[in-house]
Amino acid sequence: MEMISEINKEKFYSFFNKALFCCMPKKEEFQVDFPSKQNKEQDEIIYNNDEIINGVYSIFPSKYVREDEKKYFKFTRDYIINYLSELSQKNFINKYDETTLKLSILDNNELSDNIPVIRSERIIPKSCFKKYVPSLEEMIAVILTPELRLKSDINFKEFKIIKKINANTQITKMVSKPQITLIPEREFYEKKTFFVDNGVFYSFCSSIPDDIFPPQKNITRALTYLCAMIIKEDKEKFFIDSFNQIDMKMNIPEVLIVMSYPMKMKEQFDGLMDIFNN
Repeated sequence: MEMISEINKEKFYSFFNKALFCCMPKKEEFQVDFPSKQNKEQDEIIYNNDEIINGVYSIFPSKYVREDEKKYFKFTRDYIINYLSELSQKNFINKYDETTLKLSILDNNELSDNIPVIRSERIIPKSCFKKYVPSLEEMIAVILTPELRLKSDINFKEFKIIKKINANTQITKMVSKPQITLIPEREFYEKKTFFVDNGVFYSFCSSIPDDIFPPQKNITRALTYLCAMIIKEDKEKFFIDSFNQIDMKMNIPEVLIVMSYPMKMKEQFDGLMDIFNN
């Protein structure tokens, strides 16, 4: 009986995701003249902050670090790399699996006891690019550059860099589109750091304290415990591994939010490819 129940869950999950895909707005075509060379400044690891948080010199000034984060997280490049490496080894439960996209969840960790960590693993064969195969730097630029990100990612309507702390660290504002009726638009005020280490791209961000930009009544402020991405490549493929632990501030079962993620991640990654193919 338990096996039958699990099969029925998988059938419902598959049906739910197909229904969500049908509700997605049609993506507009776009063309981008992509720069041939990345700004050299972006390759430099420049951290000038001299504030100590949780026993180490922090990437972020303390005003941007929430009090709950100071208890458990160390904001250094090495700690972020090690943390994501250890996180990827934990026992994630597979919920969605296609040939090139895999979604899994970790029910809880030290960041939050009741918000799951959602992991998406995407393989993008280089043979899928019609015009030319982008470099890792070009892939990174699409993710980090506001105008390119908004063209490639249908999930967001606004992306602003509010403050550049240095070449590798910034404060951003993002506003999501209402993808389905269950999830109306949300705003995100986050601190972000990104760097390349041994040929691997790392990006990490989390919410800043609300009192820096107080929430407005007309839009709900989401709380990002963790939003991280790792991009690797070999001769034939790009490998994108991302982790999201976000409190969307919604009064609906968390499972419904989790079940909407395959649609969102597929749109995000397909848009990343489209920006080079169109």
